[in-house]
Parts: sequence; C-alpha cells; structure tokens
Amino acid sequence: MSFKILCCDGGGIRGVITALLIQDLDRSFGIVKNANGFAGTSTGGLISLGLVSDVGIDAIVNLYENEGDKIFEPNGWLLNAQLKQQDRAPAQSAAELLGSGPGIFRCQYVNTGLKTVAQQLVGTGAMSSASRFVAVNSARLWDSGDGSWSPCTISNGPRNTYRGISMVDAALATSAAPTYFPPYQVGDFGYFADGGTFANNPSMTAIVEAIYQGYAPATSDIVMLSLGTGANPVGVPPSSVPDPLAWGVTHWLWPFSNGPVPATALLNLTMDATADLAAIQAQQLLGNNYMRGNVPLSQPFALDDYKNVGELVSATQSYIAHSPEWAAVRSWVEQNWT
Repeated sequence: MSFKILCCDGGGIRGVITALLIQDLDRSFGIVKNANGFAGTSTGGLISLGLVSDVGIDAIVNLYENEGDKIFEPNGWLLNAQLKQQDRAPAQSAAELLGSGPGIFRCQYVNTGLKTVAQQLVGTGAMSSASRFVAVNSARLWDSGDGSWSPCTISNGPRNTYRGISMVDAALATSAAPTYFPPYQVGDFGYFADGGTFANNPSMTAIVEAIYQGYAPATSDIVMLSLGTGANPVGVPPSSVPDPLAWGVTHWLWPFSNGPVPATALLNLTMDATADLAAIQAQQLLGNNYMRGNVPLSQPFALDDYKNVGELVSATQSYIAHSPEWAAVRSWVEQNWT
C-alpha cells in the first residue's frame, strides 16, 4: 500500500500559489483527506501543519489573500527603510518608506503577527499529537553536542528529537526567514532559522524522515506530490558580471536588486537551487511516483510582497485553467492519489 505525502515549498506570501493549487486538486480529487502525510518548509510548513490540524484549504487560501499585513508586521522605527529611500523620490507614506525586506540593520519584521496566524492554524497541540505524519524543516543555530549549527527535520515521528515541541513552535522555527524575521527560540533547543536555508523544497527530507520514522517501509512505497510557490524569473546573466573579481559581499549579499540581479542574490540562489535539486533527486529516486507542479511567474515576487498577492492569485488561476503541465499534474493525481 502506498504512503502518499503532500510536500509544500517555502516562499513567504507566495504560499498562496501552493494553497490555490491544493485547493484545485482537493475540490476535484480530495487530495487532503487521502494524504497519509504532509511535509513543508517555511510557508509550506505553515500549510502542512494547518492541513494536518484539519484546517480547511479554503481557510488557508483566505489567510494568504487577506492577512498578509498581519503576517508582515514592521519591526520598530524605520532607519533601514530610510536608507532604502536614499536613491528614490521622497516617500509619500510610512508603508512606502518601509518598502519590503530584507532588513539591513535589524530584521525587517517582528514575528508577533506570524505567531498569531500560526496559532489560528495549528492550535495549542504538540507535534506528537498529529494524527498523520507531518514534517517541517528548520536550521538549528547551535547544537551543543556538535558545537555548531545544524539542519533539522521536525516531525511527529516516534524517534524524532523534536516531536514534543508545540506545533506553533515548529511553525515559527521553520518560517524564521533570515533578515525578514528574527531567529526563533524553542525552549532549551535554542534558536532556529528558516528551513529554506537548506531545504526550500522538502521532498528529499520528507522521504528520508518518512522511512526512518517507520511510516513507509521503502522508497518504492512512497507516492509524493510536490507543489512550489512559483518559479521566479531570476538569475545573474553574463552581462551583470563584467568583473568576476569584484563579486564580493556587496554583490552577493546586496539587499537591493540591481538590474536583473536580485536582492540578496546568494540567499535567493540557495533557496532556488536547493529546491530544484530536491525535485530532480526525488524524481530520480521515485520515478513515476513523484509529481511536481509549479507556476511560472512573469516577474519576481519577494517573500513579503503581500500587496501584490492579487497578481499571484491571477497567475495561479491562469496556470490552473490553461497550463498543459497542470493538466498533467491533475491526470497524475487522478491515477495515483485517489
């Protein structure tokens, strides 16, 4: 008997894309009730924890569409935002002055609103209380045993180190995006940062965790549906590297976009490349038991670009209605998930 895992990528407010794709498939094929487990990173972790807590996908879609301003609550007075305005026309409002992340001298947002949203999604239960398999990724900033930071997959598995923490703690740990949100402390385990730093696509970590914790006997028993948060058209074209020797911190970690080069290029490269790699590896490992859907975007959208969530919704609706790739996903789900 197959063990079906629904995997959700990281991507901040672009999680609305993942939620809408799930909504479409759930209305046609009931994929949520037929899933044996869920896995997610960052915003995908929030979705996964919500689904395993029996929150309806319609409510999750509504959260992304209408509560972005609650999630992204500015962090104090706007010194960094003032600096961001130095090469622009004077700001006409506080919101314009703030702009979007990442923060330069301090994290751009507090996590108060994010925590409120997480509590709405998952309640007060522990990871161990989940009735189905669930796993989210996070980066532990200090492991005293190793004397270093370490990647971790937080699950409700019987042998998982973190199964006793609350779902809210897991949600805040997986979604603490560096420079956007502060590191999040989980009891005596210390501080955690966003799992997108190493596994923005949770496919491979979910496969390993499901087998290691005894939910699936082998890879041949796993059926996996992986859904992205949109393929941002970003990269570094050759014309943007006239002098490779000049590419130090001010290019790789510059907090503003520079022509086609995205802001914090190294962070974007890390998240996108690890997501693509996980999809390739999972496809090679599972073969036809793996399917991935993702919406191609015509322009980049930042993790915190909630003011343009309507554009993300429109792009996803068009993809659902017209994309042959999505038609193939639906056909695969009908054959392998119901």
